[in-house]
Amino acid sequence: MIDEDPSPEDLERFSGDTAFCPDCGAEVWDQAEVCSSCGAYLDGETVSQPPVQGWFRRRWLTLIAFITAIAFALLAMRLLR
Repeated sequence: MIDEDPSPEDLERFSGDTAFCPDCGAEVWDQAEVCSSCGAYLDGETVSQPPVQGWFRRRWLTLIAFITAIAFALLAMRLLR
């Protein structure tokens, strides 16, 4: 198994240069090529703040879709009267 953790010298040299994986939100070094948590290839595309959790975003989108469907159904019932 390859040790991919930063050395103490790296920690001192790059202190404060952390970012977050856009896929899982794990903290990674801003120059990392692969997320050590989820294995996603970063290609230098990290974010400076943790992204909103995926399940949280999906729940909100589901709720918005559900409310929109109810609104359309009520509007259709009102127009068909």
